Amino acid sequence: MFENQQPIQKDKLHDQVYDRLCTLLREGEFTPGQAVPVSKVAKAFGVSAMPVREALTRLLAIGVLGNVSGRSVGVPVLDYDELTDLRNVRVEIEALAVGWAVKNRDDAFLSDLDVLLKRLETTERSGDVPSYIKTNYEFHLRLYQQSKSPVLVEVIDTLWLRVSPHLYRLEYEDQYKVSNIHHRDIVQAIRLGDAQAASEALASDLSDAYDVLVRMLFEAESA
Repeated sequence: MFENQQPIQKDKLHDQVYDRLCTLLREGEFTPGQAVPVSKVAKAFGVSAMPVREALTRLLAIGVLGNVSGRSVGVPVLDYDELTDLRNVRVEIEALAVGWAVKNRDDAFLSDLDVLLKRLETTERSGDVPSYIKTNYEFHLRLYQQSKSPVLVEVIDTLWLRVSPHLYRLEYEDQYKVSNIHHRDIVQAIRLGDAQAASEALASDLSDAYDVLVRMLFEAESA
């Protein structure tokens, strides 16, 4: 955990710690249900515990983290209602962003998507889960950035911080291969200028992943 972390520079220390923690959350470094080890994070970042605790408090305030064991802070385990609520909100907001992205598409955007899609397919075939998760985020972020709405992207990014630690579990259901089918459909629809088809393919991608997570949740509860 926290391998190859570079010491954080002292300029704007608190913001850098927060940004680094967000990156680790997106990359699945924190296991749902386990507390975030403040001392280990501080040591990896080369900082004191204080800016780490401040960053955790910020993430707690926006619902990304929660109390997982007594007063310890970590990634909460999501129940059925929480997963469903996240899915419903994400489908509406992220599909909206994709629809706007289609209207703003240009050659550079399409080229970026092609590169990211190829990388998604390569990492899925090789079984490189960390790289797939990272590229999946980059692919979706590039989609949403083309909406040209910083406010919308900021809202979506918070939603992704809440769901990203759970996406590693999809590896065991071969869901990454299914997701790439949706990714290809999204890119094709954008290339054709079909906003509705692109939004529907995006919604299918999110909903399929949700269905797998819910099934795994029920299986764990019945075990």
